[in-house]
Amino acid sequence: MAKLINWKRNWLNSKFELFVDGMQKGAIIFNSWKNEAESNFEHQDYTFKCVGFWRPKTNVFDKKTNELVAVISYDNWKTRAVIHLNSGEQFEWKPTNFWKSQFSVSNHIDTNIVYSPLSNTGSISSDTDNSLIIIAGLFIKQVYNKRGMTLVACFVPIMIAATSRHNH
Repeated sequence: MAKLINWKRNWLNSKFELFVDGMQKGAIIFNSWKNEAESNFEHQDYTFKCVGFWRPKTNVFDKKTNELVAVISYDNWKTRAVIHLNSGEQFEWKPTNFWKSQFSVSNHIDTNIVYSPLSNTGSISSDTDNSLIIIAGLFIKQVYNKRGMTLVACFVPIMIAATSRHNH
């Protein structure tokens, strides 16, 4: 039976609140300046820490034991990521539509999680109770959103400068 989770995002503090049956069951709080986050969901607490520049990855730690429980690797085209659990299981994150607005996490066997964002809110339909995989899907989307915003922030001044020089 699918589990339905709703989220609400607060733009001011980069926090996602997670709700099950209308009751808040957790949150993900992103660091505004780094691709890092602290999360809790249904009594599971994780820390996400990004490392590397050219071949970035995210190490995921269980906050209670400080054990590395997963590593997330990314492709450079924002089309997929892979969550590698310590158990050896792998889950693929990928967009499910042309506009990359919806996405899923799946092991292509028995776990499928579908994320449907709507502006600052969204829903998650999950056939697993694995809170790490559920949270990781939202974390990956936020990492790709930040990368996209960084590219825009870098190229807009260049485009403005080039346009203004050309017009004078």
